Amino acid sequence: MLLARMLLILVVFLGSSNMGNAETKPFTTLDQLRELAGSDHFAPYSNNPVLQPGAKGSWDAGALGSMTVLKVGNTYHMYYEAWGTRGYNAQDYNSLQIGHATSRDGLHWIKDKANPVLPKGTGSAWDRDGTWDPFVLYEDGVFKMWYGGGMDDHGGWGYAVSADGVHFVKKGEITHGLGAVEDDHVVHDKTTGHYFMYYWDRKHEPYGLYRAESLNETDFDFAHAEPIRIEGLDYPTMYKFTHVIQNDGKWVLFFGKFVRPGCKGSSTGFATSQDGLHWKARNKNLLIGIDGEVLKVADDIWLMFYGRDGFFDQAGQDIRVARYKGKLADLAKGE
Repeated sequence: MLLARMLLILVVFLGSSNMGNAETKPFTTLDQLRELAGSDHFAPYSNNPVLQPGAKGSWDAGALGSMTVLKVGNTYHMYYEAWGTRGYNAQDYNSLQIGHATSRDGLHWIKDKANPVLPKGTGSAWDRDGTWDPFVLYEDGVFKMWYGGGMDDHGGWGYAVSADGVHFVKKGEITHGLGAVEDDHVVHDKTTGHYFMYYWDRKHEPYGLYRAESLNETDFDFAHAEPIRIEGLDYPTMYKFTHVIQNDGKWVLFFGKFVRPGCKGSSTGFATSQDGLHWKARNKNLLIGIDGEVLKVADDIWLMFYGRDGFFDQAGQDIRVARYKGKLADLAKGE
């Protein structure tokens, strides 16, 4: 009896010790997310960052970068690029590879022991100089990843698939020498069955946003890719980091202001469209931060994953999250 009472007291004590701060719990429910989310803005999580570079000497010790987040069943999956070392020389860029982390609530993440799940190629492989900018869809029981490989004018997009989200099989390059591209994001339009890839082409800066179309996952017509302009933005300022979704009958595009170096003070905004090609800015200042990736986790709850301000492609860059409760339309400022 004495032992049972002592165990009961211990359980009560441990349970009450976290009651004062719901954000320190190892699991956050949807109801708790609603309480903690911003009702008129994306509120940064007080325990940011949610994912940090690894220990010195590890494959992801230098910095973390572009990420994609999706939810399959009860598990959140994050795929992200990472540097082993971070600086401004070819060797550092060649350390880029793609990792994977999982979460039960979108706030508390565990890195995959199998990382990097999409390593750079070996020998004469087209992606031997690095893998980066992952974007993943989950369809028909398959994790489908589009990713960047190679460097500069010799890089392009590749495609890989996985049944479990961890072990990917590369299917090869799909751009065949396009080069100088970044920030791929793919939408599978269920009304037409077509795949649309949004990306940034450095050869056309400061007007580098493009959209290519395909009947399947790999045969994108980059030769006839269409340029993207967003009405209401201050060109020739560069706007990139596109993330496109379909929501409430509209296409929604999240974008970031791109200012070299480091993107200090760069904000993430969003625009809407009826056709996915012609866009109008609705709010230019959702959040100060870069490379925003947005995930709808319930009818009224949104998570935005992003990199911290001023650290674009910088050593020590990490991944953060902000939360919003409401409809995206309510964030429009008519800009």
